[in-house]
Amino acid sequence: MEKMKTLVVLLAVTLAASLAGNLFFILNPAGSPVTNQVRDYLLYPYPQVEFPGNNTTLNSSASHLAVNRNSSPEMNISTAEVVSDNPNSTIIEMLQMLEEEGALNESILMMILGIDEEGAGYVEVTPTVEPGPTPDPYAWKNYSSTKWHFTMPYPPSWEIKEGSSSNPALTITAPVETECSTVTSECYQYVASVVVSIDQNPGTTVLEDYFNRKVSSLQKSLGITATSKSALTTISGNNAYWIEYYTRDARGNPLKWYMQYYSLIDKKVFILTYSGPYSTGDNIYSANKPDAQKMIDSFTVERQYKVV
Repeated sequence: MEKMKTLVVLLAVTLAASLAGNLFFILNPAGSPVTNQVRDYLLYPYPQVEFPGNNTTLNSSASHLAVNRNSSPEMNISTAEVVSDNPNSTIIEMLQMLEEEGALNESILMMILGIDEEGAGYVEVTPTVEPGPTPDPYAWKNYSSTKWHFTMPYPPSWEIKEGSSSNPALTITAPVETECSTVTSECYQYVASVVVSIDQNPGTTVLEDYFNRKVSSLQKSLGITATSKSALTTISGNNAYWIEYYTRDARGNPLKWYMQYYSLIDKKVFILTYSGPYSTGDNIYSANKPDAQKMIDSFTVERQYKVV
């Protein structure tokens, strides 16, 4: 019974789709009398269709459908004319007649739908369009500078700010964290960031000389305490040096952490600086350092070549 209901639904869908375009295909396996019978019913609603078995042509201007219902199981049709200009109503009436005659059974429905006995369907099915992949909200973005010819990836939660000059050329800031004192009710913001600066007039073509000069200047002006100083490394495939240090406030307390990379590329020194608050209580510097290191390691400069 459930299978019968399913076939009736499929038949309704098939008829609606077929009648909308005035085109309907009827399969007639092995010239079965039953399938011939259904085929004849389905052909009547269509104007100027030659009835199989004789030379009578259906008249589309007729006003009714007359069916000779004999007591015999085989329903012989004497005349057939279109009930109205709406082929859907004719098909519905035809199906009602089939049901009244007791001929609307599973095999006939399967034949009309074009389904063989093993369940292989011939009804055309609209292919399902697979949805595209959902964008990853945590995927890193990529910043490119057309003016200074460098690129740097960054986490999607960090904010980008382009500089108006080469110092700085770019600032990428981590999500700001706020902490309020329960005693004084004062609130403090803790910020970690990566800054790209470009020294267009380094005054030397030797990277080591430039690096040593910068470290000496930092020691004099800020009284820095260096925790590490690198041997030769690379940035964007070019030689580089790096240093990590912290500064102190007016009372001599540790204030801020810095990690800087220096690389001389095409007669310009690129300085990449990651900085954050010194305090280990909020741990802002340490928490964002892996992302900052990844950004620095992936920093790329597009080399500028001149024809000589």
